[in-house]
Amino acid sequence: MPKIPTYTSTSSMTTATPSVATNVPNLNVNNTPAGALQPISNFVRDSYIQEKTTEANNRSYKAINSFYEDQLDEQGNVSQKGWLTIQSETKQKSNPTEASQYYDAEVEKLYNYHKNNKLKNLNNFEKKAIDAKFYATSGLLKTKAIEEARLNLIVENKEVDDDTFVKESLLLQQLGPMYLPTFKDNMERRINANKDYDDGVKKQLIKAYKQKGSEFLATSMANNQPNNFKLSLKEGVFDDVPAGELLKLDGVANEKIKEQKFNILLKPLDIPFDADPRDFTIANEEIKNKTFGGNKELQKIFETLPPQQKIEFEKAYQTKAKAVRADRNMAILTQREVAKIETAIESKKIFDDMEKNKPSYQKDLERIFGVNTVAIEQFTTMNEKVADGSANKLSNFEKNDDIIKLIINDKVNTITDKFLLTGETGEGKSILDRIGQDVNLADVKYLNNLLGISNETNFKENHTEFFKFIDNFKDQVAGSVALQSLDPDKDARLNKFKYVMYNRYIDGLQKGINSDELLKATKGNKNFIGYDFYTFLPDVNDVFKGILNEVKKNINDLPQDDTPEIPLESLKKEKEKELGRKLTIKEFRELIKEN
Repeated sequence: MPKIPTYTSTSSMTTATPSVATNVPNLNVNNTPAGALQPISNFVRDSYIQEKTTEANNRSYKAINSFYEDQLDEQGNVSQKGWLTIQSETKQKSNPTEASQYYDAEVEKLYNYHKNNKLKNLNNFEKKAIDAKFYATSGLLKTKAIEEARLNLIVENKEVDDDTFVKESLLLQQLGPMYLPTFKDNMERRINANKDYDDGVKKQLIKAYKQKGSEFLATSMANNQPNNFKLSLKEGVFDDVPAGELLKLDGVANEKIKEQKFNILLKPLDIPFDADPRDFTIANEEIKNKTFGGNKELQKIFETLPPQQKIEFEKAYQTKAKAVRADRNMAILTQREVAKIETAIESKKIFDDMEKNKPSYQKDLERIFGVNTVAIEQFTTMNEKVADGSANKLSNFEKNDDIIKLIINDKVNTITDKFLLTGETGEGKSILDRIGQDVNLADVKYLNNLLGISNETNFKENHTEFFKFIDNFKDQVAGSVALQSLDPDKDARLNKFKYVMYNRYIDGLQKGINSDELLKATKGNKNFIGYDFYTFLPDVNDVFKGILNEVKKNINDLPQDDTPEIPLESLKKEKEKELGRKLTIKEFRELIKEN
């Protein structure tokens, strides 16, 4: 069973009046209900201010962003410049004071524009926040812009200083050491006249420009007047130039003096190209043997060379002698090429006159070829052959082909050059000499045109490849080997094939088609020049007819009493009827011999 607690009184009965304990003497009259609520009121107030400040800051940041960009009107024109434009324009100023004034004026316009147009409906919190951010940002942007303007001022000043330096340096270069004191005075006055430089900067710039001027003069003299440089160096003219730089320039001057001596000693090698070729040989030997043609001055200069420079001179001599010899050879080749082209051009004038039925008389030949009596004589003979008709005889394809290859390989340079073909002996004959024999007038014109273009780029390569193509096909165009010696049309057929193919080839090259594509008979190659090659091949019956006609012609050319009656055509037909087939080449030749 649960135990019930009992309480026992420990006080005693008394007659004293009962009392109640109290703290009334300690009562605070401010501890009212309103006073108890004061902390809460402060918290609410502070929270409100903080809230409004945050809102104001957020809205101010948005408003401030609009200050950066230009404001445009309805037409798209700038009605108010933004911070970025104002700063950019301020940076362009070359005077910091002017830049500061400009920036302040434009920023004031910017603030007033936004105040009147963008900030009307803002509360005090927002206005104060915008003002604080605006002026803070404006200050930062201004500082940067003024720095740029100050740099511009420095650049502008430097440009003016450098311009003065350049002008003064030109005078210094022309007048030499005597102008150096004046140069230094002028540069010092220029620097001191600039109010934008403080004393420290002025001192540094004056020293730098004076030293720079001395270095410029020293460099110029070391390269162009090495002897005067070394004299000025001894006199202390360049004492403000660093020792290391002077040592380097002294080496340059020594090298230039050596080059001058070498040039003087090697000057005799500079023989004009039109001088006697023996002059070069003589001068070369005199320098090689160090006699210098007995010139005492040259001998003295050579003896003043230190041992090492004498070794270097020998190398310089070998190099120049080799170069001069090469130049002379090139000049000879060039003259030959020029003469080749000129002769080809002049010769073409004569051929053009012939086509216009304008014969070239002696005076015309003398006007064109001047003192070239060989050319005049050969063209005179050619005129005679043209007049009697022999110049238009059928040409020999093989000999014509050999002449072309001599031109391609630079062995024949004009149509008047004499040369030997395979199997020939004696003095040789020119292209003109061969007219009416190995070549005809048309061939001569063609060969002269070749000579006229023989100096063109890739001439040799292109024409070598072309005549390889002709060689590959000429046997088929020539016809049966057994009949070639009898066929009177062989050379005409071959020449026609060559000229047709050549015209196509040149036309293709001029159109930009490469030679390989023009000359190779590959499947699908539409640019192949020999696409109708088969049309140039001889018909056997036509060959037989040609041979018979030639035989008849030869017979008709005999005296009447000696003319035999040989009806070869009839005999051929009778023989073929007898055999029941066509005659072979061998049988046809036997038939001719028998009859």
